[in-house]
Amino acid sequence: MTGHSGFDELVAALRGAFVGRDGDPVDVETRPLDDAQLHRLMDGDPDGGLAVVVPGHEVLAELLPGVPVSAAVGVVSRGQGVLMFATDPVGDRHRTLVEGAGLVTGPVGGLVRELQAEASVLDLVHSVGRELTAQLDLDRMVQDATDAATKATGAAFGAFFHNLVDESGESYTRYTISGVPREEFSRFPLPRDNAVFAPTFDGVGTFRSADITQDARFGQNAPYYGMPEGHLPVHSYLAVPVVSPTTEKVLGGFFFGHPQPDRFTARHEFLAEGIARYAAIALDNARLYERERTLVTELSRSMLPDVPDVPGADVVTRYLPATTGSKIGGDWYDVIPLTSGATAFVIGDVVGHGVTAATIMGQVRTAIRSYALLELPPSEVLRNVSQLTAGLAEAGFVTCFYAVHDPGQRLLTYANAGHLPAILIKAQGETRQIGEALAQPLGVGAEFPERSTPFPPGVDLVLYTDGLVESRTRDLTVGIEWLLEGVTRVLDAADLETAWDELINELTLGRHDDDIALIHVHRHIDPPAAEFHQRADATVDQLAGLRSGLTRWAAGLGMSDERQEDLVLASYEAMSNSVEHAYREQSRPGVLEVHGERRRGEVTVTVTDYGAWKTPDATHTLRGRGHLLIDALADHTSTIHRDNGTTVTLTWTLPGTTGRPARGQEDGTA
Repeated sequence: MTGHSGFDELVAALRGAFVGRDGDPVDVETRPLDDAQLHRLMDGDPDGGLAVVVPGHEVLAELLPGVPVSAAVGVVSRGQGVLMFATDPVGDRHRTLVEGAGLVTGPVGGLVRELQAEASVLDLVHSVGRELTAQLDLDRMVQDATDAATKATGAAFGAFFHNLVDESGESYTRYTISGVPREEFSRFPLPRDNAVFAPTFDGVGTFRSADITQDARFGQNAPYYGMPEGHLPVHSYLAVPVVSPTTEKVLGGFFFGHPQPDRFTARHEFLAEGIARYAAIALDNARLYERERTLVTELSRSMLPDVPDVPGADVVTRYLPATTGSKIGGDWYDVIPLTSGATAFVIGDVVGHGVTAATIMGQVRTAIRSYALLELPPSEVLRNVSQLTAGLAEAGFVTCFYAVHDPGQRLLTYANAGHLPAILIKAQGETRQIGEALAQPLGVGAEFPERSTPFPPGVDLVLYTDGLVESRTRDLTVGIEWLLEGVTRVLDAADLETAWDELINELTLGRHDDDIALIHVHRHIDPPAAEFHQRADATVDQLAGLRSGLTRWAAGLGMSDERQEDLVLASYEAMSNSVEHAYREQSRPGVLEVHGERRRGEVTVTVTDYGAWKTPDATHTLRGRGHLLIDALADHTSTIHRDNGTTVTLTWTLPGTTGRPARGQEDGTA
């Protein structure tokens, strides 16, 4: 037996009611019923509570095929049941008892069925509510809400109109459609605040009509006076406002229609209102999330620099906030031109996300930029910044790769504070990772070893954060391998910008879980310039930049490395002499011009100032060493003193030409 309360007692009482016409008991068989038999006995509703049923002849023939039944009674409770039957002739006593039991169990069964129906409605509303309030994607949430409400109300179609605010603060309306293709409504205007729609958009309350076309307010508004031509027919109408539980402002409204009249009931109204309440909570959550996400994204973007032009290189940068969750705000890059003519490239990542991470990132980035502009070595920059980071509240770990490119020496000097290694790509496409595991992150590490590597034209540098190569479904090492394979394809592309966008999309499958920051430095090989000209203040701190510019120009002249060094060193000595002697009597620095020219098989460098040199003191025996060095390094030199300054001319003969002897074959004059 089932053991349910009252079930066994009722079965025992009904068994005793099977008696013959003489009043004596007859044999009664009891058989349990399976699900299919229960559905047949109860005409498809076996869950309606405690019930007693006298099956008809057709049902008995199906339940007990081939059995000559004289009387039968079925007892059902909570989806389980038994069938009692006799084959001997019986009287009507069992029928009388069944009728009496029906008077008791009938109302109970109906009540149970009503309660079960109400429970299923509540389950549906709560189930939809859980799904909606867990969703932060605004577009997906409103579509899911529209689909669920349209299905729950049995509407032929439903729509959800809601207001959004754009970046300039202007409000605009969006909508979703369910039950029919969106194209069915694309040619119609949005609902206006007229007599029919006003109760919904004003938040007055739910409005249900058995036939909206018979409502006195229908058809009173221009220009359509009813439904626009081609609109789906609507008679049954149900509209529910969606009101924010926090601000009590109307966020939008659900609208449901059906071509037949009187299709919406109080239960449908209850369902739509329940889903509308959950939709309002979900809308509030999604909007708050989008507001914070926008705030942090804009904060992060505002801290990213405008990338300056880097002589001799193309620089591609990317910053992409996470496309899932709230993980944004911690990654950054920077490109810093230095006074010496070098350029610092920085990539970093603050462990953590949101406004806090973005704020910490801004402080660390500013500190690195400040120390970089002091021309400190990479190891010293990171050491100083690490000390500052350790004192920042909630800083956590901050990783950073800091590299300085000196174009004059064609050298890249770098230090790494717990960040992913950088990638060097040679002109032949060979890739190499540099800076692996050199030191701990900022705020933790105290020493940051420094390394250097050649960085001539034709070599590329790639710095990146882990959002490019790591995800929930892919290991970090696998992601780096994919990046190393893909980066060589980028170099073969005609457009680096587009190639990087495509590679990022390929590596992340278009949906990255974390921020992505990237720097790609492509040192292009330009044809050598025929002339070089640079003008600067005649101060010591400007000499390094002049020397770097001259070095870059000399690299394309076709001279040997030794002759290039001679040219740069001799020119530097001439520039130093002007800085030291030309303007020593002036309170403000004067001007120094350096001009280089290649023509007719020789290279000429002139160093010109516009100051007044003092007559050298003959007793200073160490003076004039610079002139001796210049004479020794150049093939030919000359110095012209003018009333308004001095010009030093240095000349070198290019290989494979004749005319002037090389160094050591001709006397020079100072």
